Amino acid sequence: MNTSTSSIVLAGVGGSGCGIAGAVAALLGGKTRLALFDTDAATGASEGDGFFLLGGDRLSGRGSGGDVVAARLAAEDSAEAIDVAFDGARLAAIATCLGGGTGGGSTIEILKRLSKRGIPSIVFAATPFFFEGEKRQQNARGTMSMIEDEASAAFFLPLDKLVGGEDNMNEALARTRKTLASAISLFWRLVETPGYIKLDAERLRQIISNAGRGRFAVASATGPDRAREVARSLVSTPLLSDGTTSVKSILCGILAGDDLRLSEIATVADTLKSAFGEGGSFDLGTVNDEKNFSGSLSAVAMLFESDGGNAPETDRQKRTGGRRKTSTQNTIAKGRFKNAEPTVWKGENLDIPAYVRKNISIGR
Repeated sequence: MNTSTSSIVLAGVGGSGCGIAGAVAALLGGKTRLALFDTDAATGASEGDGFFLLGGDRLSGRGSGGDVVAARLAAEDSAEAIDVAFDGARLAAIATCLGGGTGGGSTIEILKRLSKRGIPSIVFAATPFFFEGEKRQQNARGTMSMIEDEASAAFFLPLDKLVGGEDNMNEALARTRKTLASAISLFWRLVETPGYIKLDAERLRQIISNAGRGRFAVASATGPDRAREVARSLVSTPLLSDGTTSVKSILCGILAGDDLRLSEIATVADTLKSAFGEGGSFDLGTVNDEKNFSGSLSAVAMLFESDGGNAPETDRQKRTGGRRKTSTQNTIAKGRFKNAEPTVWKGENLDIPAYVRKNISIGR
């Protein structure tokens, strides 16, 4: 049993999400309040403590078979267990992989339970490789729009951007897990062991309560020019670069040993602000950890995208303090039924017109 009393809960959803959350816990030496959710009982046997089986009576621990509807129903059946997992939490961080059954279906229901209890949530979700097929891509797109509606903040990691064309499947999956685990563990250290510039749980809660959709990346370097190398790596990675979407706020964490200099903090901060816009807000936290970061400097950068919508808040957003998510698909799909539950079939939001879901351009 996980005995951590932290007010922040790290949750993994689905087999891959549980694997990522478990990897984060290992990087942090097990000092994490962990909640692992899956419809497959085998995950609990492999991942260990903090496991909650979803839909035991419905699916008998055999998994969802890639069916997102079955996974959603399984999570609904297990509402009490979900509530127990987050009892006393002030903030939830969720790792999941979209496209398949449990990650795509159960994540939404878990977020709804958090919303009802007023617990802000930040989601780290990997989206499928292009070669995995259109069905998984459709499942992921439908789930992404719903996550944006329910989560306080959401980061979607496109796997095609993360890995190079030379990676084989095993290398790509290992690299995916390592990247997500590294990013979340750095983020976790910022909150749980703040340094000279604090980013504690309550401050983070305020930052992400209306953050919306974002992008993130991590970078590390050693040597006398480490800060400049980290900054260059962050601004050049395809995980952060997106010329079509403006940035409304930046959250940056810098982790180093006791040799961290103010000039290094300024180098990273100024480079990020210069590259991604100085009009929005900028929040910074540091960790000074001589044991784990002696001689090295690591940084995690989170960019939150501009909203651009002026519609009134929904009841859910008034409860949680979150902002309205106004992606083009959501606006088209919901219209005057904006507060209605989306119609989802096999992971696809049927409230979205077919020409939008299929990315078909129509003439005027």
